[in-house]
Amino acid sequence: MTNRVRALGIIIPAHHDGPRARALTAGLLASADNCSVPATVVVGDNGGNDDLNRDLGSDSRVRVVTVADRGPGHARTAAAHHLVNAWDAQGMPLDDVWIVSLDADSVVSPTFLADWVATIKASSADILSGHSILAPLPGEPPLPGDVAAASSFLWSTAAFLEQFAGIVNVGGCNHAVRARVCAANGFYLQPVAVENGREVIVPGDDWDFGVRARMRGFTIGRAESPTCLTSARRITSDPAGFLAGRTYEKEFRPVAAGTVATAWPPAEDWGEMAEKGRTRVVTHFLMKGVVAGLHVEDSLCWFLGDALWRELEAVPPLVLTDDTSWQRYRTELIARSFSPELVDLARRISHRLLGV
Repeated sequence: MTNRVRALGIIIPAHHDGPRARALTAGLLASADNCSVPATVVVGDNGGNDDLNRDLGSDSRVRVVTVADRGPGHARTAAAHHLVNAWDAQGMPLDDVWIVSLDADSVVSPTFLADWVATIKASSADILSGHSILAPLPGEPPLPGDVAAASSFLWSTAAFLEQFAGIVNVGGCNHAVRARVCAANGFYLQPVAVENGREVIVPGDDWDFGVRARMRGFTIGRAESPTCLTSARRITSDPAGFLAGRTYEKEFRPVAAGTVATAWPPAEDWGEMAEKGRTRVVTHFLMKGVVAGLHVEDSLCWFLGDALWRELEAVPPLVLTDDTSWQRYRTELIARSFSPELVDLARRISHRLLGV
């Protein structure tokens, strides 16, 4: 394995997000001018984006691939497939080329791609999860200061848990993966769920990718640089739902940039909202990995105490067999992680970590 970086490919899923995809592509091309290796931007056009080919097709460093199947996972996969096939045709070693994943509603700095090259070269990980700051982009309504503060407070637990349970939530809006590893991991899949008797698209193609990678033995590291800005519009449209963890359990729907919650603060009690939000963070960043059978450092016992640690160790892993489809396994993984007994354990773990 080598840390040489011969080229970068940037994949962007876009659904009803044409203006943002165009703006991000322009920012990436400006960043590519400051990068020491060639960079290609591939937009997965998932529908509702007007004519991206017409608007982005004039630069040889940009490709637009049309994706019939709905969902960011399908769009990311189509874009990543395009890159891998192109590199293969060029005889480019797939260990030496990397794919950077971004969301369409993001903004990058002029040094973004150069910073990724430097970070990749300094790491031995197969996948690197970068930082994304949720903030209003130009033309979007501001995020209430107390919402931003509450979000930082709740999600700080995630970084703590990653020290012991490793990273599974790679973050679709800013991560890098070696091209050979991306292909070996089966590219990106699109999670679905059943709501009111019908199958719907739900968020999670990024953490789904991370869980599969960890289960296959690939390493995921945290990248301190580069950082990008990602639209806070999904928080602004439903701050209470975001803080309480409800937003990401719903059917995926596009959110208009100008959407603002009808009232803030909400009638919902902060204590109840915070408890739900913290419990969800523990569920997704710790319990999900435990159910998947991933390793957790036993030094976490010092923070949890013997009783909670023994309960956590006693959680039986969900076995993935040769005759189990991944979609069925993933559905059961979420069902078990959010079962009443494990949600209660996650709630008590969050209390312990806060010293309650």
